[in-house]
Amino acid sequence: MSNLVPVFYEHLSKMEEKQLACGVILAACKTLTKESMELIKQDLGTRSGDGSEIALHYAYDKNKQLFGILLEGQKLSNTHFYALRVKDYLQEHKLLAGSLLIASFPESSRSSGQMLMRMIQEMREPGAHGEIKIYEQNPAQKEEPASILLVNHDETVNEFLSIYFQRKGYLVTVANDGMDGMEKYQAVAPDLVITDLNLPILNGYQLMEKIKHISASMSKIMVLTDKRLEEDVQKSFAMGASDYITKPFSPVELEARVKRLI
Repeated sequence: MSNLVPVFYEHLSKMEEKQLACGVILAACKTLTKESMELIKQDLGTRSGDGSEIALHYAYDKNKQLFGILLEGQKLSNTHFYALRVKDYLQEHKLLAGSLLIASFPESSRSSGQMLMRMIQEMREPGAHGEIKIYEQNPAQKEEPASILLVNHDETVNEFLSIYFQRKGYLVTVANDGMDGMEKYQAVAPDLVITDLNLPILNGYQLMEKIKHISASMSKIMVLTDKRLEEDVQKSFAMGASDYITKPFSPVELEARVKRLI
């Protein structure tokens, strides 16, 4: 089965580029086979709440046991209506294993990628069986501060940057090694990752590779390191880094580059 995150992120990115609405339904679901997925697609149909034909994309993540439907061009109201059909179908076929979570870009979030990642995080929290929850992070109602994940084995650097960026209004999470950084990345889905290359357990390159594998370009990556070789710079950009800064660094310049990225 395909991983839900890259499949949906690709479609959401296209909708975001075209400035089109897109609904998302996530459901805690028992193990689905390819055959059962095909039956679901066939049985649910492609009619929206107002009876019009809609483009649907399905995905299932067997590791997270998450079933997802992406509805092109659909706002939250139609997504909610369709979710009722999905809920009834999954319950009738004894496939539902928990709650459902719905959202629509751009109604629910300023970023389709962040919306998807945070919806998946929210689905980790147990919900009432059959409950349809609405994901709400509307910037018109509440502007979220940008979030930064600092991954550095130097505790002094982490402490300094954590205090500095918190005072500037950012949400900051700190990790002391690459493995810890990967776990916290999956937990908080930050807007920006600032990582060193010299990290214990997983080095910076391995961390970037894992981030790239699970979430493509949903988070920007900045490298902050004492490595100055051209090959390190080129390799970092090739692996998805958006910026590269060497130590010692100016916090003012660092903040300016952070603002440029997020």
